[in-house]
Amino acid sequence: MTLKGSGAMFQERSTQVRCKLEKILKETIKDLFGVEIIPEVGHPPSDELGDYSTNAAFLLSEKLKKKPEDIALKLAKNLQGDIVQLATTISGFVNIKIKKGAWIEELKGSIHPDYGKMDWGEGEKVLLEFVSANPTGPLHVASARAATFGDSLSRILESQGFNVSREYYFNDSGSQVELLGKSIELKIKELNGERVDYPPNTYRGDYITELAKKAMNKKIKDYVDFGVKEILKMQKSTLDRFRVNFDEWISESELKKNGMADKIIKDLHELKPSVLVKKEGALWFTAGDRERVFIRSDNSYTYVVPDIAYHRYKFNRGYDVLIDLLGPDHIDHIPELKESLELLGYPVGNLEVKIIQWITLKRGKETIKMSKRSGEFITIDELIKEVGVDAARFFFLLRKSSVPMDFDLELAKEQSERNPVYYIQYGHARISSLLDLAKYKGYSVNLPENLDLLSKEEELKLIRKIPEFKEALEDSAKMREPHILAYYLLDLSKLYHNFYQSHRIIGGEEELILPRLFLSNSVRNVVARGLSLLGVSAPERM
Repeated sequence: MTLKGSGAMFQERSTQVRCKLEKILKETIKDLFGVEIIPEVGHPPSDELGDYSTNAAFLLSEKLKKKPEDIALKLAKNLQGDIVQLATTISGFVNIKIKKGAWIEELKGSIHPDYGKMDWGEGEKVLLEFVSANPTGPLHVASARAATFGDSLSRILESQGFNVSREYYFNDSGSQVELLGKSIELKIKELNGERVDYPPNTYRGDYITELAKKAMNKKIKDYVDFGVKEILKMQKSTLDRFRVNFDEWISESELKKNGMADKIIKDLHELKPSVLVKKEGALWFTAGDRERVFIRSDNSYTYVVPDIAYHRYKFNRGYDVLIDLLGPDHIDHIPELKESLELLGYPVGNLEVKIIQWITLKRGKETIKMSKRSGEFITIDELIKEVGVDAARFFFLLRKSSVPMDFDLELAKEQSERNPVYYIQYGHARISSLLDLAKYKGYSVNLPENLDLLSKEEELKLIRKIPEFKEALEDSAKMREPHILAYYLLDLSKLYHNFYQSHRIIGGEEELILPRLFLSNSVRNVVARGLSLLGVSAPERM
């Protein structure tokens, strides 16, 4: 048996119930066994087993030289406290059922506008770099996934007390932007009636035609500079529509102009000359398990050198944690990046690299083929127009960042329970309508005195699920995975829809109207808070 969401104890980060349980476990273990440990607490694989589970017996087994099963039995038998209803064991794990009253107390704070907001991040400075697409064309759906992931993670980290800066690094020097300028130039010639043979690697698409027309009207001579500036404006506008904003935009060409890339080579050579070897007319980096060209035979830098310079610039600005969200095409240069930074004396343990895997767009069973060079691709703007910002963002968060995903455009437009974002938003709108009706009929949706009357299975499941919002936020922040929050919201919505369909609220048993309205209001607040942290709206009507 494994625990869902197990991890070390984080006092005052999670729910009051969980923090109390961790404290009770720690004190009971010390009293019974004379050992101080930080017990791991998570959720058992099945709700029927209990509300929480701990593998403390396994942690104690080696210290005490006893079987985990025997330790678990003794711990469960002696586990007491004002919140513990029942403790049982299975295969060395201790499963704990929490008293209903403890959950009721936790529920009372769930309608606060800032519910789930914590400060365990303690103001730690985080620099989060994401999207960072080349300024050679409109942002397409791969960038949309990175944008959604990075922006959502930023919001979640900030909700837990981290000080987050969002940064976009763009490569406005080198062969890619030179090719952009050439593509614009060739299109201008074609528009002027010349016959043009496009090399196979040039950029195509309607955006090149539009840039060419604008360049002609403005009598532009530097097509590269013009193209980069225009595309950056285009990208910023797109990201704004996608509810994504950045604090800083960092230019690679500026880093090169300031000599930062040159200084990387100079400092590496001074610190450890043996890692740089000249052969075949190029300069090779030879640290680690393989060799990699840093300077080509034509004296131009390969991609990794300016990237090392950029990361030195990141570290020098005093951030506690650097998080890079990169595409799978960047995996290959990460070892050289970290090895170089370590040689330069930087704490590479503070650099976290997450890979945002590719997506495959589909219309039902049909796969949409894309190629940026040929101009056959779906842009973020086109995605927004077809499925909307809410559906696009939520769908991108239905998988871990490291897992390739299929995005079904038809499903994203569907108004049914098969569409997860529609299902969640519909639940929020349903509760909003219910609460409006309640106010119209004179019922209060504020905290009632008789919440303990909630005793039906569907009610109790919601009462236990709502506080898990804090755990979902903590786990999403700690593991850098917003999909944890997305799935929590989906699970909560399923429980509410089931409750709503099983029990009449207004017009039902009189003494249960106010408790059920409060429970509904709590769900609405948590759903709205959660969707907001994912950059998704919570409509009042649908």
